[in-house]
Amino acid sequence: MAIIESRPYLTPSASSVEATISLVPENLDIERIGDDWTSGDDLTFRCVATLEDSFWTEALIDQGEDILLVLVVACTSARARWRAQAPFEAVDGLWRAELDLVVDGGEIAVDLTADAWVVGPGRTGSSNAAHAVHQGAKLWQRNSPMWIPLERPNADFPTSALSFSATGRRAVPWSVETATDAEPHWSISGSVRLYVNTDLEICHSIVEGTASEDVYSAITCDIHLAVLHQIGSWRDSVNGVSLDATADDDHGCLAAMGANIARSLGLTFDEACRLAIEDPLGLAVRSRESVMYYGKVEAA
Repeated sequence: MAIIESRPYLTPSASSVEATISLVPENLDIERIGDDWTSGDDLTFRCVATLEDSFWTEALIDQGEDILLVLVVACTSARARWRAQAPFEAVDGLWRAELDLVVDGGEIAVDLTADAWVVGPGRTGSSNAAHAVHQGAKLWQRNSPMWIPLERPNADFPTSALSFSATGRRAVPWSVETATDAEPHWSISGSVRLYVNTDLEICHSIVEGTASEDVYSAITCDIHLAVLHQIGSWRDSVNGVSLDATADDDHGCLAAMGANIARSLGLTFDEACRLAIEDPLGLAVRSRESVMYYGKVEAA
């Protein structure tokens, strides 16, 4: 069932505002930025919006009142958010606003979302003059935020380098994190990720592939435990047969990765998931013994 957001003031129709979000320079394709973007490079977003005549009549706002265009870009993985705003002005008979927003390339990873709002005095319809206007009301916004993946779908194991201190993470060299709601059929890139701490010098050697074998072995063990624990959390609702079928149907899903890990440890898929939940220490020991015979994992 669709949910309609109700606000305590008049809002114009979705068609009353025309807004576009793009990257600067214009030859950058926002939908394929993962192919062109280099980690650490800043990204400049440009938002341009025009108000239709219906905007003023539907919102019961007089032309010339203070109306702002707001652009918000967020990065969930980095726990960061950027915002810029600009006033609408009459240009050649049109009410138009344009702004640029620079996003720090050193603080972003995985993906971004971009959303545009129009903010101004919302008319509440109250007969009390003190409550008749809702200042700073969100009068309009996109139907949904724009999703901007920063990585290629066929990239190596999902890896991002960012500051742990700036993102509220513990001061450790790396961290393997899974999406809390990741299901076995989810893609690997959307389910699990290796984060490397740029606050520490070891970050560069890990990303460049020059760290010691012990480091990569430890990372591999952490990946084993994180993946199997995430899949194991679904054992009560998804039986082993279903997990095996999911892994066979899509070799790029989380279940397929878990099945491969289980085989590398000499375990059945179901047994590996059970150990991840019931005996994680025992599974960690087995993983460490196993990775001694493998080379370093790739951290791209």
